[in-house]
Amino acid sequence: MIVVSRGFLAALVMGVIATVIAAAPATVLVGEDVRGSADVDWQPVLVAAVVAVVGALVCMGLRAVSTRRYLERAAATREVRWSPAFAYTLVIWLLLVSAGGFAFGSYLVFQSADAPVEPGSYRDNLTKYPLPLLFIGAALVAIGCAGYAALKYRRSNEFPVLEELGIARVVTPPGKLPKAEAFKVRTRFWIEGVIIDGLAFASGIVPRLLNGEKPADDELPKGLISIIGGPGIISFALLVAMFLLGWPARSSALDALRQPSSLAAIGMTGLGFAIGDQNQLAGSILATAGVILASATCLNIMDRGSQPWLGFVYFIGTYLLGYFMGQSGDPALPEGFSGWALAIGGAVFAAREGREHWRKWAALEPLRETPNAG
Repeated sequence: MIVVSRGFLAALVMGVIATVIAAAPATVLVGEDVRGSADVDWQPVLVAAVVAVVGALVCMGLRAVSTRRYLERAAATREVRWSPAFAYTLVIWLLLVSAGGFAFGSYLVFQSADAPVEPGSYRDNLTKYPLPLLFIGAALVAIGCAGYAALKYRRSNEFPVLEELGIARVVTPPGKLPKAEAFKVRTRFWIEGVIIDGLAFASGIVPRLLNGEKPADDELPKGLISIIGGPGIISFALLVAMFLLGWPARSSALDALRQPSSLAAIGMTGLGFAIGDQNQLAGSILATAGVILASATCLNIMDRGSQPWLGFVYFIGTYLLGYFMGQSGDPALPEGFSGWALAIGGAVFAAREGREHWRKWAALEPLRETPNAG
């Protein structure tokens, strides 16, 4: 009987998800000059697949060589320095995901090319998204998957050797934090999410204000609610994902869901939407309060779920949400120098917080003090 490890299954699922997301920009590009299924050129797809497979195999070989040299250097210097494993793993994922997305996107165009693009169809919906935004989303997902794969690789091939040599050991995240520490973690994530969403909102509205354009009467209040409540939307999406991933993530999700604040947040939001048709004011107040409560507590998943993955995805998702939703609910890129400056500032902040979170939860702890440990 063939036994498949949980890590392999997780990597396979993430690979499928990353490929599907990468197919979005590929579908737009391939479909630009296609008028019928006969116009789809499969030769570039085949070339890309061959290049990706060969390139991935070469990178896997180079990664193995670099790991051996990394461990030899660590044994000689008794210091833990930066490992090149992530760099090679990232190239592997970018090659395979790009080729897979290109092939899947070409197939989607081929399947629908002989008929007019129906309103509301997949290809029609893709036209709402700026192409750079689709590429950014696909790239960030691939980077996140590469981070997971690199850490799994290092846990199997580097960390045990470093611990056996008495050089360093892996920092093991606690399964469940004490209440006071958990409150600090949830509050920190909420505040950081609010800052990221706030910069995203500002990148859209500040250029208009500088040009003398006044926002609509309800735009600022809605924007404020989206800023404060945005982290709650991402937390709910992560909670659903935890249920879909199976155990032990499902166990953590159940533990988070049965907390009184999580039940209250989901209940208030659901009730608000349910009574919105009969009493719009009461429904809006309830739904808004529920979303804000979900944001402030992160639905109790950050101190229960698997880290550093939840925190890393949280920062990426919060940043992308601001641009995929846009000022009016439609995807939009920032405009003007001030808009791009705020957007880049938000990206730098999200990347910095994600990096610090990753280092805190997935770091190596030297068994003696070294200047370059990590």
